[in-house]
Amino acid sequence: MPALTKVERTIHVPARTGASVELKKGQLIRITDLKGAQPCDFWAFNKNDHWEFLAPEYTKVSIMKTYPRVGDAAYTNHRRPVVTLVEDRSPGQHDMEFAACDEERYRQLGAKLPHASCQDNLQNEIKKRGMTLKGIIQPWNLFTNFPIFSDGTIPTASRATTARSAPRWIASSWSRPAHRT
Repeated sequence: MPALTKVERTIHVPARTGASVELKKGQLIRITDLKGAQPCDFWAFNKNDHWEFLAPEYTKVSIMKTYPRVGDAAYTNHRRPVVTLVEDRSPGQHDMEFAACDEERYRQLGAKLPHASCQDNLQNEIKKRGMTLKGIIQPWNLFTNFPIFSDGTIPTASRATTARSAPRWIASSWSRPAHRT
C-alpha cells in the first residue's frame, strides 16, 4: 500500500456547495474545515451498486458506538466497511443522528428561500456522476457536535471545530464519496 501521507489532489469546496471524488481501496481522503465551525455532510456509495451506501444506522450497530473514533470503520447498508477513520485532528463528534438539511428544514427554521442545502448538493453531485438516487440517505455529519443528553434531547450545539481541523479516512473497499460543506 502506498504511504498514507501523499496528497494526490486537493479540491476546495466552498460553503453551500458540493464535490465528489472516486476512491479505490487503500486510497486516503482528508476533509479539512478550512475556516472552522463549518459542518460537512459526507456520503459514500458503491460505484457498481448505488443502492449500497454508507449507512450511519448500520455503522452505529456495527461499532457499538454513537460516534465513530479513530480505528473505526463506517459501514454500508449491506454491513460492509466502506471507509475507516485513520486520523482525526478535530474536536467534533462527527454526528450520525441528524438528517441532511433540505429546503423544508430551512423553511421550518424561517430561512430566506431558496437556500442551498446538503440534499440539493448531493443530488447535483449524483447527477454529475451519472447516478440516480430515488430516496433520501442519512449523511455522516462531519465537524458537528450534537450530543445526546440523558433525557433524550439532542441540542444543536455550535460546531467545536477550529480552522484546519482535518479527519482522514482510508477507503476500506470501493468508494464513491460525495461530500459537501
